[in-house]
Amino acid sequence: MKEIVDEFVSRERRKFKWSLGRVVASSLSGFIAGIIVATIFFLTIFNISFK
Repeated sequence: MKEIVDEFVSRERRKFKWSLGRVVASSLSGFIAGIIVATIFFLTIFNISFK
């Protein structure tokens, strides 16, 4: 289980009051990056298929 968590949690040097804060901050940034990449991908596919 620790290996899975290590894949999604970055090793930031920033100190958080609770350890859950580090997990949430890292997961949220990954989630937002995933949404941006997925949006670009689907818009590209959409534009290619309807031209």
